[in-house]
Amino acid sequence: MGSQAPTMPLKDPSSGDGSPGQPASLPSFEPGSGRYQYVAAIGAGGMASVHSLRDLSLLRTVAIKVLDPNLANRPEEVSRFVREAQITAQLDHPNIVPVHELGTDASGNRYFTMKRVEGRTMTEWIAELDHPPASPEELHQLVMAYLKVCDAVGFAHSRGVLHCDLKPDNIMVGSFGQVYVMDWGLALVKAAPQMGKGVALAGAASQAAVTHNIGCGTPAFMAPEQAAGLPLSDATDVFALGALLYSILTGAPPYPHEDNLEAMAAAERCEFTLPRFSPANPVLMRLGQIIERAMKREPERRHRSVIELRDEVEAALRPPVPTLVFAPGSPIIVEGEPGDCAYIVVRGTCVAYRDVDGRRQILNRLTAGSVFGETALLSGGIRTASVQAEDEVVVRVISRQMFNDNVDRNTPFGTVVVAQANRFRTLDAGPGEGPDK
Repeated sequence: MGSQAPTMPLKDPSSGDGSPGQPASLPSFEPGSGRYQYVAAIGAGGMASVHSLRDLSLLRTVAIKVLDPNLANRPEEVSRFVREAQITAQLDHPNIVPVHELGTDASGNRYFTMKRVEGRTMTEWIAELDHPPASPEELHQLVMAYLKVCDAVGFAHSRGVLHCDLKPDNIMVGSFGQVYVMDWGLALVKAAPQMGKGVALAGAASQAAVTHNIGCGTPAFMAPEQAAGLPLSDATDVFALGALLYSILTGAPPYPHEDNLEAMAAAERCEFTLPRFSPANPVLMRLGQIIERAMKREPERRHRSVIELRDEVEAALRPPVPTLVFAPGSPIIVEGEPGDCAYIVVRGTCVAYRDVDGRRQILNRLTAGSVFGETALLSGGIRTASVQAEDEVVVRVISRQMFNDNVDRNTPFGTVVVAQANRFRTLDAGPGEGPDK
């Protein structure tokens, strides 16, 4: 995995020779084999620095993470750095940043290159907004990004990996909907008996006792068991995702203490103030209830998985939808009547038909998941067909206002309505002219 000897040392930008250079405040780094051209520093933390490089072979910009040279003689830190690269590289998911190369430069510095993510952290995004977000669209965009974070963490769990440091600073958001969960440096690999379904990572040492040293992680977002140095599990990341949602809605972490020891103590006691939202905003109220469950002190009382948490958050975005039950043979809509709502079939079978010269002309049979009545809703006209229950039918009723609020929005509810509306919009064309006639 190592690179060839470097041929292009980095220059200090103050040298005056016009070359792109290395800020003196960051550790020295020499990219190998003449393949890379230094562009700029991105930032530095306690363990590593991150820089932007130009890949002269593939003509793209990449990010490079370099272990602090002061840690090069500490095997535990070197091992953690290598494990971060190896774990991240094997988590092949659209919302986890891809790793390209792991190597060592001529000076012995360990590094790995990865996709250069253009954008801002979720921390920066949250700081720009009111709290809770005043605009429904702002809330929707934030929560949709949050769902992608859940997707990434849920995938990692399926591979036996816990992130252990989820927070807004470790989430990058691009200008075109890209979301990346970053910084897997504290990630733990669960021991094989605990992994359940999924594929184990190659070459990543499993840990029989999945624990962290006390102090590893970010106290402001930490689960009680992590703060206490107890065994960790999927529920630890569930708690952190609840804390992330808390931050999205309130603009602050659950434990906002400036002193890390105070934050750690509060995290161990699970002492935080839950956000309370008015019933006048049912989406916020429901998200508050989800936070309360995800951040229970006892791991077994939280959501059973990240995916269960994700699904609850996604469901909270959907407006409450009335449900009606029709007995077998009952009319649901009647041809010629005004169309002021649409229906989604939850259970049962109904038949769509027209009366043509006194005879019933069957257009379609609609089962669970089908939408009907949307043509008149879209056009503001009258019903062009009748729908009757064949057996007991349960439907959700979509009002005109609800339809208008969601049809152009990229929500799961809106997507379903639009897809089904497109599918059945040709219902009034007659048999044989639509995809399901």
